[in-house]
Amino acid sequence: MNKITTFALIICIVLTGLVISGCTDNNDNSNSSPPTTLISTPETFMELSIKEVLDNPSAYQNVQITGIVNQTIEVPKYTLMEISDGTGNMWVAGSSISIENGSQITASGFLRTEFYSDTLDKTFDVMLLAMSVSGDTATNDVNVSAIDGGTRIEEILNNTADLADREVKVAAVVTKNVVLIDYTMITIEDGTGELKAKSPNSFEYLVGEKIIVTGTVSTDVDLGAGYNYDILLEITEKE
Repeated sequence: MNKITTFALIICIVLTGLVISGCTDNNDNSNSSPPTTLISTPETFMELSIKEVLDNPSAYQNVQITGIVNQTIEVPKYTLMEISDGTGNMWVAGSSISIENGSQITASGFLRTEFYSDTLDKTFDVMLLAMSVSGDTATNDVNVSAIDGGTRIEEILNNTADLADREVKVAAVVTKNVVLIDYTMITIEDGTGELKAKSPNSFEYLVGEKIIVTGTVSTDVDLGAGYNYDILLEITEKE
């Protein structure tokens, strides 16, 4: 059975001057000023087609668009992605990720016009500065073999009371990746179950990557902003 999995990353843009390393917006009007507050709920973003955005970009600020990645450009700490949705093409700036051309993404963030990149010495007519970028990719059924000294996800889910606050080692596949400012959230599967995990940003993950991680099983975790988990693996080591 094929299953649709989702990878994601989240960046927060809170600078008052330089928005992207090597990229600045030199438009003087208020619509082009970098945001100084965060918008964390999806309901605040208006779903639009690329054509709707390009026809009148000054009419919108917080938008969500979905499209296929045509090409990417890497600048320090960030990835620029050109996407298309059948109605047009536009550029999205997000935190550095590894993403293949042809992937479908949904990006939510702030529109900027006449966006100039010092690094590329290029002005983009319209740029979406993404607070979140998520994408869909088809994967086969996950089936990861057990490892010596390892704990299966099914065992963690079924014996949470016994394993709470204990350290476990898990072999699994990353099916979702969300990079936040202070940490990374991933979803992992091993064929016996699915588990959310919190990881230091020093560890990097790719969707579809097979990993072996060690961490503490935590329960009733509240990370704020409505992110609550009955069970969470707090990763301390990645092999």
